[in-house]
Formats: sequence, C-alpha cells, structure tokens
Amino acid sequence: MANIIYGEEILKISLSALVGCLVGLEREVRRKPAGFRTLALISVGSTVFTICSYKMGFPANDDRIAANVITGVGFLGAGVIFRNGFSVSGITTAATIWIAAALGMLIGIGEYALSVLSLVISLIILYALQYIQNYIDSRFQRRDYTVTYNGAFDNAALINKLNELKLKARNFKETRQDSQTCFRFDVSGREKDLDVFNLWLKNEGRIYSFDW
Repeated sequence: MANIIYGEEILKISLSALVGCLVGLEREVRRKPAGFRTLALISVGSTVFTICSYKMGFPANDDRIAANVITGVGFLGAGVIFRNGFSVSGITTAATIWIAAALGMLIGIGEYALSVLSLVISLIILYALQYIQNYIDSRFQRRDYTVTYNGAFDNAALINKLNELKLKARNFKETRQDSQTCFRFDVSGREKDLDVFNLWLKNEGRIYSFDW
C-alpha cells in the first residue's frame, strides 16, 4: 500500500515538472527572466508543498501550507516586474509564475483533468493571443517624441504632417534654448504611419535631432 501511495506522489511530481516546462518554454523562447527551468521548479515546488500540506496538516486544516505557497509565489512574481520610465515590464512573466504554481497545486491534490485543461488554456493565452496582441499593437501604438529644430520654428508644419498621416498628437510642449527650439509630444496611431512620420523627420533639413 505504501508503494502505491509513493508511486502516486512520484507521478504528481513528474507531471508537475513537465507542466512547468511547457508553460516556461514560451518565456524561455522570448528570453524572459523566468524560463522553463524556473517555472518547472516553481510548479514542482508547489506540488511538493501541496503534498506536504495534506500529509502533515490536521483534517480540518490541511490547506495551511498550500495557502502560504501563494504568498511565496507573490514574492517571486514581484521580483520580475520592472518599471522603466512610463512603461512596466515583467507582468506577463509574473502571471506565468503564478499560473505555474496554481497548476502545480492542482496536480498536488490530484486534479489531473482540471490541471490539463488549465494548462491548455494557459498555452493558448501565451502563444495564440500573442498574434492578436501584435496586431493590436501595430494599429494602436503610442510613442513619445522629442524633436529639436535649429533656430526659432513654428510647429505648424509638424502638426500638418501629423494630421496628414492621421496621427493623434497631444501634450505639446515647446522649449527654447540658445538657437534651438525643442518640441515634446505624444503620438498615437498605426505603426506604419508612425514609421512614415519617422522617415519624414529624418529627411527634414531643418530638424537638428529627434528621438522617440
């Protein structure tokens, strides 16, 4: 009887490692901080702690250790989130860590069918929805521009070009220093239109420099 019990636990740990690798493969391919090894360890760790929870806990309190797994995973997820200026990166990786732990806990309590279903849905979100996100990003991009002109300059030509390309600009700020005029503004629109705008900036002789 003991061999059968331990055989089931070995199956759970092995399945958990496989699930963690499958979830982490997408992060590994994209060179994200938490790859398939990290997520495999998180999934296996969640399974082991869940097993320990129902083996060590009292009948009415057998979720004591498993509840703390969520807290520990929260610290791991927070460690991969970074803020760079106005953008935040690492949120998807943090969410992947969270779902890897959840899958490991499901396997730990023996909910194999539910864990497989959750795995399939997670992989669809990570892989298939990426193409939809890329399409949305290509049509609704936002960039922060800084354009510097030599001498005094009226921004009418700049605004006319933005209107011609059907780009929406806002938060125009103008500064003057010595013989240069600098404009800072936000632009949103389709990626190809923004690329055309970049090309126009490069070919505009009066522009000293620009960045976005």
